[in-house]
Amino acid sequence: MPGDGGRCTGSSSLICVSDCGSDFGAPAICSGTSWVCPPGTVDIFTCPPSCWGPPPAGCTCDGTEWVCPPTMCPPDVNPWNPDHPGNACSPEGATCNGGSSDECGGGLWCTCESGRWNCAVGEPDPVCWCGREPSEGDRCNDDGMTCGECCPTAGGTGWAAMQCVEGHWTSAACPEIVCPAVAVACPVDTSTVLGRPCAIEEASCGDQCCSNAIVCQGGGWVEGIDADCLTCNSYACGGGLCSDDQYCNSYCGPDDGIDYDCQPLPPTDCHECGCLDLPPGHTCTMIDGHPHVRELGFCG
Repeated sequence: MPGDGGRCTGSSSLICVSDCGSDFGAPAICSGTSWVCPPGTVDIFTCPPSCWGPPPAGCTCDGTEWVCPPTMCPPDVNPWNPDHPGNACSPEGATCNGGSSDECGGGLWCTCESGRWNCAVGEPDPVCWCGREPSEGDRCNDDGMTCGECCPTAGGTGWAAMQCVEGHWTSAACPEIVCPAVAVACPVDTSTVLGRPCAIEEASCGDQCCSNAIVCQGGGWVEGIDADCLTCNSYACGGGLCSDDQYCNSYCGPDDGIDYDCQPLPPTDCHECGCLDLPPGHTCTMIDGHPHVRELGFCG
């Protein structure tokens, strides 16, 4: 690059910067027959050892290294209350991390923004508060807390009973009791579970009046006792019952609610939605093996 109109040969090996320690450079210029740095810049090779690049927030240059303040957050930083006095910070852009050294304590990652610490919080392992199944010796954060169950319950966790003792999960001493039976979720079609394992001895499903009763015996589902009952040939329709030769019909009643009645099925051995002649604005759904017809739209 010409400077004063001189003629220089080759290319310059100079590295010209605005000042020592700066990384803002400028190309050398030709003066006479020599390459020189332009006015206001210096050759970096004439500078004493220094730190390179812009200083990180809050850092100073010591010889050739940036010296920065400790990165641990102040102990009174409160990430849940932005207005807390302990959240004041400087300089802008500084970062810190911290939180509890306990593995059941939260971690902090904060940045100084507009004079206040803006923090992200890392939650501890859920096992600390029984958020997942603990094992013997796992950490916990509230002495006396219990986790799991001595007796299984419907909708329970199924985890062994534990108690938090001196910050660690320990097997809880369960009383000498016989646990009550847990409610059984019976299938709609009880025949599908015959022969399969069951957990609660003498638990039963189905209706002995309808020849679909099953019972848990010897660890497996077996057929239960049958009985001859007239109610077997009826099924629920709203608050009442319909017989096997009827379908359940629901419609908008005079009081803006839904009313139900039983309508006769066609005399052609029709027991499915596909063979029903539905009036306009109605739809049919099979529920527990029986057709249920309802009026489309909103009642009310």
